[in-house]
Amino acid sequence: MKKILLLVLMLAFNQCQRDMYLLDVEPLEGTVEYNRNHPLKDSLDVIVARHIADGVPGIQLVVKDADGWYMTSQGFAQVEHQVPFRDNMVAWVYSITKVFTATLTLMSAESGQIDLDSTLAAYLPEKLIGKLANYQRITVRQLLNHSSGLTNFTVLPAYLLDQFNQPFKQPDLMEQLTYVNGKPEMFAPGSDFYYSNTNYLLLQLILEKVTGTDYRTLLRTKILEPLKLNEVYYDPDDRQIQALGFPNYYFERHADGQLENVTSWNNAIGKSLKGYGGIAANGRDIILFYEALMEGRLISEGSLNQMKTWVTGKSSTEPDYGLGLEYFTFGDPSIPTYGHEGDNIGGTTMVLYIPGKQRYLFISENAGRQLFGEYLFKTSETKIDLCNFLASAD
Repeated sequence: MKKILLLVLMLAFNQCQRDMYLLDVEPLEGTVEYNRNHPLKDSLDVIVARHIADGVPGIQLVVKDADGWYMTSQGFAQVEHQVPFRDNMVAWVYSITKVFTATLTLMSAESGQIDLDSTLAAYLPEKLIGKLANYQRITVRQLLNHSSGLTNFTVLPAYLLDQFNQPFKQPDLMEQLTYVNGKPEMFAPGSDFYYSNTNYLLLQLILEKVTGTDYRTLLRTKILEPLKLNEVYYDPDDRQIQALGFPNYYFERHADGQLENVTSWNNAIGKSLKGYGGIAANGRDIILFYEALMEGRLISEGSLNQMKTWVTGKSSTEPDYGLGLEYFTFGDPSIPTYGHEGDNIGGTTMVLYIPGKQRYLFISENAGRQLFGEYLFKTSETKIDLCNFLASAD
């Protein structure tokens, strides 16, 4: 439960001065052929309904396994007008984007454009990275597995202050990088684990440098077009967000159990997250991408094994992270599951692969998580309950 959640926690006490607009939610028609007789249907519907009754505005669950596809979408995409959270709705996936970025990086490594064990200085100019701690020692691999020791710029006071003062004027990638300039190392590169969005910001810059191609084009030509993924969107603008019918997003700002509509703020941040969190999609296409990755249709078996080579932080009781993958323990603790979570102020997501069951799942909720607030637990428990059930059920 990492990522931009810390931004959520530190912004919670602030009051944004601008009114949040509501999106006109019109879900797109989907093409998934659901198995309405899926053997887990009733149990999954009950679990999701329980969390909706507990106060989560809207939840979408997508599952693919040997019994086919199943999707259930419950609650509201727009609470104010009782607009249902419907199947195939496109929404932000946040840090699940990192799996795409890691995949593109490993593709570039396979083509000889990137050496995972070369340093930042081998790919990016000193004028850009010269003020970063240990820039001559940090490797691409350490960016991928968050063992670089670089601080996470999205939790720094200067960044948070700018979020409060100008929430709708988000910094671009170069401006984001300046927040980290001159900051001390968290630890020596390769000696510990610390989740940092700064790592994947730098990976995007490296990818664009070595390929001479912008991230949007790389994503489209290397992943989306080959897999025919038509409902994955990178850095959508406001018109696309309106046309695609994103849900509204809600946040418990004051830890009082009351949700506030933060749709425009959530979207403003979402558009700034780029290669570390700036993708929106429907659950079907996220699972199709993740399935292709796990089946070796995007990268080699050797590269996939590297993605599943885990680092463990000094304070951790189990592995933390691979190359773009998070390690989880659901169901049988002897069989690891892996995927990625995503968070922003108004939403939370998860993609997971359960190898022992050959099962994939995607979860999207349109309420954010906040420390000590009810919704930190409500939205987290939705994921935990669904993942534990799906990791155990036959």
